[in-house]
Amino acid sequence: MSTPQEPYQICVRCVMDTSDPWIRFNRLGVCNHCTEFLATRVAVTAYQHRRPQQAESGLNALFEEVRSKRSPGSDHDVVVGVSGGVDSSSVAMLAQQAGLRVLAVHMDNGWDTPIAIQNIYKLIGLPGISYHAEVLHWNGFKAIQRAFIEAGVPDIELPTDIAIQAALHRVAQQRRISIILSGGNIANEGILPPAWLYNARDSRYAHAVLQKAGTPPKLYQSINFGFRRELRCRLLHRIQTLYPLNRFRYDKEAARHNLKQAIGWQSYGGKHCESTFTRFTQLVYLPKRHQVDYRRGYLSADICIGKTTRSEALQQLETPPWAKIQVDQDLAFVARKLDYTPAQLEAAMHSPPSWYSDFPNGERLLGVAYNTYRLLTGRPKASNF
Repeated sequence: MSTPQEPYQICVRCVMDTSDPWIRFNRLGVCNHCTEFLATRVAVTAYQHRRPQQAESGLNALFEEVRSKRSPGSDHDVVVGVSGGVDSSSVAMLAQQAGLRVLAVHMDNGWDTPIAIQNIYKLIGLPGISYHAEVLHWNGFKAIQRAFIEAGVPDIELPTDIAIQAALHRVAQQRRISIILSGGNIANEGILPPAWLYNARDSRYAHAVLQKAGTPPKLYQSINFGFRRELRCRLLHRIQTLYPLNRFRYDKEAARHNLKQAIGWQSYGGKHCESTFTRFTQLVYLPKRHQVDYRRGYLSADICIGKTTRSEALQQLETPPWAKIQVDQDLAFVARKLDYTPAQLEAAMHSPPSWYSDFPNGERLLGVAYNTYRLLTGRPKASNF
């Protein structure tokens, strides 16, 4: 699939624009992203309910489901991946408050901020929460991250995303825990196009990126969690991922307040900025190399569920995404950690961009596989893949 070259256009309902090369607009100027979000994705969240009582009942029902599936041979009821961020911390604390035995798993890829580490320590101090860390081999992971940067693709966080899934499922399988609770939520992250964030489970694509950089694919094996392994975990080991934050009207500001009150949790700045690399990726690298501003996706979702207005969102977007961080400092830190000079990393950010469609991938085959799985299980499509 080639990258279309279209004149600039922005949706008249949300704030998504042609920074997604494959965005589509109807004759009224409304884009496919907010249309699909409102038509299908809101339906799997508590925002489908008009009455607050209906919206809140879903979380209790989820925890009852977890209790009914307790594994007799396990010391824990759920695995929760924790990063020190607000979403994962909220899920862990909600599960703990519901009386579940929580195993908090942290995948350490070497990019945690000090505040994120402190937040994790405070969280695991709660009664009923145990802790397990999975630490990646740094030199191997560094080579993988460099390969994605040098490939020019926007999703340079894909190796981290898939490593988290591999770690959570590995621990769940080893500890005989059948439920993983995720901090992912459609209300905040339901509009992120594949051009920006491609399917992390597409092993063919990842191997093609590594091959272009001359990086041995075997380095990817330890962090890989492809479709076949996912299917094996679901069908053979009966491991299920549930999304508590979709079951009630999750408000991130309220969640921050609750965490501060309960454990002295500290804010680290912007969304997903608990990781230095994520902060650099979303606030500096992507806007400069691909003209991609993740805030458009987050704000568009907020517009659709009524948390903000389009005019307010447009006003926020007038400020560059990197306005509140020390760009030179982050650039120097990331460059040094990845064995670049700041000038080399700066040059990479100004090199021509690539997209996932420029590499061999399994998009069509995986699409058929996921659609077949949903048809057999009766699950709605609530994501891009």
